[in-house]
Amino acid sequence: MGKSSFISGLGLIMLSSILFTAERFIAVYKWIGETTPVKINGSGSYPAEPAMPGVFDNVFVGIFLILGLALLIIGLSRGIKKSS
Repeated sequence: MGKSSFISGLGLIMLSSILFTAERFIAVYKWIGETTPVKINGSGSYPAEPAMPGVFDNVFVGIFLILGLALLIIGLSRGIKKSS
């Protein structure tokens, strides 16, 4: 049970990081899409930098991260108890 908890924890942490990275890519592409027409036309204004999302802006990223850390700790504690 300890090994499966450990692997599940690592998987959930990786899934939360993939979701977070995808959100950041989407934020940059959205910013590019907003700034390109303004640059071509030469009129208007746009933000200097894209608005990057925070870690806990998406509920699933936070849930997966917390569950992953909990399962990782459970897997490590059961693995240490089993080996001694």
